[in-house]
Amino acid sequence: MAGGVDEVESKHPVPDPGALMTRLETLGFRAAPPQEQLDEYYDTPDGRLRAQDLVARLRVTGATATAGFKGPRTHAGDGTNHRIEVEFPSPDPGGVRAAFADQGLILVWRLAKRRREFHRAALVVAVDELPRLGTFAEFEGPPAQIAAARGQVADLIGPAEPRNYAELAAAVHPDARELLF
Repeated sequence: MAGGVDEVESKHPVPDPGALMTRLETLGFRAAPPQEQLDEYYDTPDGRLRAQDLVARLRVTGATATAGFKGPRTHAGDGTNHRIEVEFPSPDPGGVRAAFADQGLILVWRLAKRRREFHRAALVVAVDELPRLGTFAEFEGPPAQIAAARGQVADLIGPAEPRNYAELAAAVHPDARELLF
């Protein structure tokens, strides 16, 4: 998360990820090492969280895990989404899974992704390669910095995508419950 509890992000399809990453570095973004991530999404058996646009997620990256909770999205006119997001690091993914189960939550969706983050000031641009969906750039940080960065790479990204990755996958692969490499 790029900072604070208020998550502000804008997601865009990327036709040429190499060109985007080169441009970001030229613009002074610092590249972090690539990551392999597995996101697991949890809900009640009757889908109450999804129905309220709430998210309970476990993200596993290498040997680290992060439990995340997100509130409902507000879609802004500039293509960004705003929501409350709280994340907690955990040394024990199994313990997080057990805690979710104790609360009546079940695993409903899994998504693998290859992520490369680029940092400049309080802004993070994550370039995500997703199996069977393509590559997307997520701009996360202060709205003014998001707008400025999007303007600097506008020729390398598509229009803002308001759907999250699970919604995108459901539109393209309606029966999929996981997208893995």
